Amino acid sequence: MRKWMIGCSIVPLAGIAVLFGIVAFAAVFVNGRTGAETDFSKSALLQAPPPPLDAPAELKIITYNVQNLWVVGRNRPARMRAIGEYLTQLDPDIVGFQEVFVAKDRRVLIDALQGSRLRYHEYFPSGTVGSGLLIMSAWPIREAFFHRYTASNEWFRLWEGDWWGGKGVALARIDHPAGIIDFYNTHAQAGYGRAANKVVRMHQMREAALFVNSTRTGTAPAFLVGDFNCRPGDPEFEHLVSEIGMAHLMDGGTRIDNIFGMVAPAYTFEVTGFTEWSRHNGLRLSDHRGYMSTIRVAPQGEPA
Repeated sequence: MRKWMIGCSIVPLAGIAVLFGIVAFAAVFVNGRTGAETDFSKSALLQAPPPPLDAPAELKIITYNVQNLWVVGRNRPARMRAIGEYLTQLDPDIVGFQEVFVAKDRRVLIDALQGSRLRYHEYFPSGTVGSGLLIMSAWPIREAFFHRYTASNEWFRLWEGDWWGGKGVALARIDHPAGIIDFYNTHAQAGYGRAANKVVRMHQMREAALFVNSTRTGTAPAFLVGDFNCRPGDPEFEHLVSEIGMAHLMDGGTRIDNIFGMVAPAYTFEVTGFTEWSRHNGLRLSDHRGYMSTIRVAPQGEPA
């Protein structure tokens, strides 16, 4: 039997064939599934838009890529517990998490936030390992929908992994005491230094803009957070911002993680506070920094 030498080990070609077969099976029969609700025509709040906020609201909004994934995400349970402890201290109103891929660690994170006001959550299953998108809120989530990006990197690039994650953009309609809030969370294709992935990401940002513009109620204040894997000046970034019409709601510096508010004549936005972090009690929590903006949302005619 012919064999391949890989590093210091010898792997039979038959074993390679079996592994390839398993991967191909997963690609055909598993990765195509999307468990989250994708049919936003079912949205009662889109068919009958809610009234605008009846009073100004101050919101603490977080975006956080927590690097909860296999192999490269080390010390996962310990980090999830520490993240829960730190966010409980920050006392946010709404959080958009990215890369919360590992189910048992996701449970650790949710349990670690039991002492906070984040009593409501929605995860968006997609692909083989899930979208990694988790939204947590201090108020009930009335509706939740998901759009899985049709564009992705190649399936066989296992070391990149984006295709297997079923990436997309998630929506949670949150029942704040002052009125409904449309909250979107996304994680776009990573670059890995390849021009082809930049093309993929442009397709994804076009899809994200179309989904947001098709699903927001128009009467509720709307926010989009996430790991966009692109920066101001990049064509895909600029396309997303201009097509949706968004204001950047962060006072601190960032690279690819962002918090946006959607510009609308009914509301004004003012950032009144900003926090960023990377560690808690000496533990590095992720390969991304976390960001929280305190945002005052005022209905038109109300002082900001």
